[in-house]
Amino acid sequence: MDKNRIWIIGSVVIMVAVLAMGLLLGIQPQLAAVATADQARVAVEASNAGQAAVLAKLQSDYAGIDALKAELIPLRASVPSGTEMPSFVTQLDALAGSTSVTLTGMTVSDAVPYAAPAALAATGTTDAAATPAAVMPLTNAQITATTFASLAVSITVTGSYAHALDFISGLQSGQRLFLVTGINTAPVAEDATADAKKSATGDITATITGLVYVLVPPATAGTPAATTAATPTPTPTPAAK
Repeated sequence: MDKNRIWIIGSVVIMVAVLAMGLLLGIQPQLAAVATADQARVAVEASNAGQAAVLAKLQSDYAGIDALKAELIPLRASVPSGTEMPSFVTQLDALAGSTSVTLTGMTVSDAVPYAAPAALAATGTTDAAATPAAVMPLTNAQITATTFASLAVSITVTGSYAHALDFISGLQSGQRLFLVTGINTAPVAEDATADAKKSATGDITATITGLVYVLVPPATAGTPAATTAATPTPTPTPAAK
């Protein structure tokens, strides 16, 4: 009787040990694998949700791509990716004709890396003890010497003072971005030669200096070579009588 009891107890212990070993070696790894797979599923679902949001944003942006392209056209004309001097001369010719001045000369210097304008001292104070405040020009972190280049331009026109001012105003608001840095005017001296054309009384010669800009493509980040450093030959536009 005692031997049977011992065998029964031993058998029960062995079965419990087998179950425990089976749980440890078989079921537990499977449970761990299930937990790992569940965590991976949650991570994938979160990633998919994020990608879906990005895709929705891209689809929304693409829906307005035509409007963005339309906005880009005048910007490219204002600051082209090349010097585009022939187009600029054509623009100046048209402006001279519409403002009744004669375009008599133009020089273009080599392109140089863009440099932000320096701060200007505020004027208008007569107090010697007062320190003029600095007027900081507008700047943009995306406009740097590696993304923009500038070309110094000098333009000479002849006509009445009022028409010269109209030309300068049109130059500042024209298709090509032009920063006026200086204006010099002088009366036109009449030519003493009998068969030469004489300027109308009161006409002046106005020399306008300034800068035009060029966008430097990221792939070539550097100063673009100017298409010309010599004086282009503009088509003279006779002043309206």
